[in-house]
Amino acid sequence: MTVETSASRTSPADHRVWRDLLTGPSAGAVLAAALGADGASLDTWHVREVQARPGAELTVAYDVVARRRDDGADTSAHEHLFATSAAGLDAGADSTALDDGVVRLDDGTHLLHVWRHPHDPALPGMPVGTTPARLTARLREAGIAADVLSLETVTYRPMRRAVLRARTTIGTLYVKVVRPARAAALVQRHELFTAQDRLAAPRVLTWGDDGVVVLAELVGRPLADHLAATPAHRQPDAFDPADLLRLAAALPAEGVRLPRRAPWAERLDQYTAALADGHGIDPARLDRLAAGVRDAVRGRDLGPVVTTHGDLHAANIVLGDAGPGAAPRPAGVLDVDTLGPGHLVDDLACAVAHLAVLPGLAPGTYDGVDGLVERCLAGFGAAVDPVVLRARAAAVVVSLAVGAPDAATASGWIDVAERFVAAVEGF
Repeated sequence: MTVETSASRTSPADHRVWRDLLTGPSAGAVLAAALGADGASLDTWHVREVQARPGAELTVAYDVVARRRDDGADTSAHEHLFATSAAGLDAGADSTALDDGVVRLDDGTHLLHVWRHPHDPALPGMPVGTTPARLTARLREAGIAADVLSLETVTYRPMRRAVLRARTTIGTLYVKVVRPARAAALVQRHELFTAQDRLAAPRVLTWGDDGVVVLAELVGRPLADHLAATPAHRQPDAFDPADLLRLAAALPAEGVRLPRRAPWAERLDQYTAALADGHGIDPARLDRLAAGVRDAVRGRDLGPVVTTHGDLHAANIVLGDAGPGAAPRPAGVLDVDTLGPGHLVDDLACAVAHLAVLPGLAPGTYDGVDGLVERCLAGFGAAVDPVVLRARAAAVVVSLAVGAPDAATASGWIDVAERFVAAVEGF
């Protein structure tokens, strides 16, 4: 059923309304309607995860048990379903045609889509990227003699992207599934690293117009894993901040010609609104924090426009083997999807912010990282404006708090952001 959009239509970004609908008792009726369109009925369900993208849609993942009639017998099966408030999935130049496994529900007020994994309506490559036999066929078509033995999901952001680890007969590969319109740009960014030998990124083995990009494994150890394996008392000295400055300087110079992506500080109002809605953080507290970030950077120099990674943090920095007794040094970077023009201070602020929330994310694992944060602030402050660095780091922490696992963690991370802003008074 299709109903014309009216003034009563609920906005996809009205997260409070959608959260109530898709996580409360009404969700059962939504899931039952979706399964009914597939000839099944709903047995049990529970919410597995809620993802709210600031200023955009809210998507909920469910574990359900569905009942079907098969050859005269009732059968039950566990399924993974997703429901989203996102609009434009079945019309418009940027949308993807709906495929099997997707149901459109519209009561005139709420327009939503429900799909069964892996039939993500915006990621048509998911069935290939999540099925060993189909991925093996894709590799064979590209002349790669490998059998996919198993696939493990590393991350999945509904309608945005998925990353899977593939165990194959020729070793470990990684599969990225992105929106088809973004695949060529992703490949272009990886190829910029291939064209120079200063810094490595995973090599593209094959890719298709369905958004499936297969990458070789980048040998090395992520900085986050290195820190986790280091005793707390040694974590402040486990990495040299100067190495991160050298890494940033080694990013492909041609990246400055790519499209610009707005940094976190420019989307701060969206994040604070999402925090108030999703985690119940006091709006007045968030307003004060946002005002502090803006006041701190007003009239200050952000530095020249250079190539930036766009998401430079400890999990995306790969360390190489420096030999016995030597501290590991950066050898490459992961997730170069956001490579493009920007300011060095924002890459450095991203690195600092992600380090600063690690102790709250994994208590007992990163207890000594605060000392490394202080070393980074001191080292980076010689390369960029130390006031802007702290203010921009605070903005990144706010963005991370939106995705915190619970309200207590989110509030603790806002404490971290507030300390960054308070520290600018010393300059």
